[in-house]
Amino acid sequence: MAIRLFTLALLVSGCSVSGRVASEIEAALPEAIGPADEYQVSVEGVSVTSSTADRIEVVGLRVARENAPVIDRFEAVLEDVVFDRGEKEITGVGSASATAFVLTADLDTYLEGLDGISDATLTLSAPDQMLLTMRGELADYEIPVNIEIRGRFAAEAGVVRLNVISARAGRINISGFKDRIEREINPVLDLTDDDIALTVTDVRVEDGVLVLEAAGDLSGLQISRGVKSDMPRSDLSH
Repeated sequence: MAIRLFTLALLVSGCSVSGRVASEIEAALPEAIGPADEYQVSVEGVSVTSSTADRIEVVGLRVARENAPVIDRFEAVLEDVVFDRGEKEITGVGSASATAFVLTADLDTYLEGLDGISDATLTLSAPDQMLLTMRGELADYEIPVNIEIRGRFAAEAGVVRLNVISARAGRINISGFKDRIEREINPVLDLTDDDIALTVTDVRVEDGVLVLEAAGDLSGLQISRGVKSDMPRSDLSH
């Protein structure tokens, strides 16, 4: 009976620690990744004695990063995690991978915020192509016809870039605008900053959605004690 009670106490303690670790990570994510409508964190295989976790899953909904389109859904998986509860920090990660989903409408909104771009209409197509129709300014003069820009997304130097293939205004080739749009928009999305180190390894278009795959190391991520949201937790499956 004593052994059973001791085992039950360990199980309850492990579940309690899992919940607290999840809450602390959730509280840190808005600063580490960006403000979001909601973050959901699931922690599995917590060891009380060694301060480790087998797996941590993170889902962010409508994540807003600075100078980037809104990420409709952000998913990350951390495995073989070591954390320091005293320092409130993740000190080691065996592997970390992430997937980000960006909607066409959010790319439209992001482009509209760039200087000299208005009435942007964006179309994405597999495997990695983009067609942008817009009005704009070139050398401070408004071009009185629609501008059509064709490009391809690519994972380069760990970030998402748009490589413009062509830029035309009617039948006129406006290569100067092509260069300008690349300077303005790139990088389209960068998942690396002071708190996280995720390198984009692949980018593609699926069903009109821009999908990014990333890998890296999230050790050093600060975890803080926060008040858990009263919002009900939803299924972590996409």
